[in-house]
Order: sequence, then C-alpha cells, then structure tokens
Amino acid sequence: MIWSIYLSRLGAGLDLIGLTFALFGLPVLVLSPAFGRRADRGGIVTFLVAGTVLPVVAALIYTVIRDPLLALPLILVEATGFAMFNPVLYSIVAAGSPAGRSSTAQGVFGASGTLGFVVASLLAGSLAAIDIRLPFYVFAAVMSIFTVAAFAVGGRWLRPERAVEIEARAA
Repeated sequence: MIWSIYLSRLGAGLDLIGLTFALFGLPVLVLSPAFGRRADRGGIVTFLVAGTVLPVVAALIYTVIRDPLLALPLILVEATGFAMFNPVLYSIVAAGSPAGRSSTAQGVFGASGTLGFVVASLLAGSLAAIDIRLPFYVFAAVMSIFTVAAFAVGGRWLRPERAVEIEARAA
C-alpha cells in the first residue's frame, strides 16, 4: 500500500503502479532458479551479501527519485536482489536443520517471514504518516542490521569450509 501511495505522490498512475508490481515478479520468477543452481555450486556468502545490498540500495534510491518512471529499473534491481537472497536462505535453513526436521524448520522460517511482513505492514503506515520516505529508510536499516546479525550469529556456518559442508548437505 505504501508503495502505491509513494508512486502516486510522484505522479504515477494506476497503470505504472501496477506495472511495477508485475516487474517485481519477473526477476524473482526467472532468476531465482538460476541463482539457486549457481549457489548450489558455491558462493553462498556472495549471494547473501549481493542479495541484501541490491534491495537496500534500491530502497535508498527510491527516496530521492522524482520521476516515477525511474522506479521501473530500480524495481528490477531490488527484485534481482531478492532472487539471489531467497534461494540461499532456504538452502541454509534446510542444511542447518536436524535430520528429519527440515520441513518443520522451513515451516517455522516461512511463518516467521510472514509475521515479519505483517509487522512491517503495520509499522509502514505509521512511518509513512510521519514521512512517506521513512518506510524505505527503515526497510534498508532493518535488512542491513538483520543481515549483519545473521553473519554474527551464524557466520561460522558461512565460512568457506563450512559453506562447502552446507552446500553438500543441501545437495
């Protein structure tokens, strides 16, 4: 909802707003399998970092654009980041799950993500009431902080020697 309001304030019509939603899905649908296959051969850390950096950079750039058409290439950049990030996250969850419990872990992980979306949606409206750009800044900060925290907590699993083990277990 905030995205639609933000773009309409920049002068976008419903057609452009709808196009941005459709464009976001393209890289995720087309590139996620390829990034997942590539990550299975190594480079988990690269995909986690790039998958974080692209959406964070896009979110920050959204706050300074004045022409809603500039959102079109940015949405592709943001979605490409998610196309990199998501397959690797699920691979790590599956590989780090106890034997016979990967479905439970995936379920808890998915439910946690959904809860995160609910909380973010509730907060985004309040933040946008203060400043329409604030949800983008908070998104960039939260994504960055949680990625750094993930490396701090689980970084030992992401070292090259452990990443090979994770990738082998996931295969």
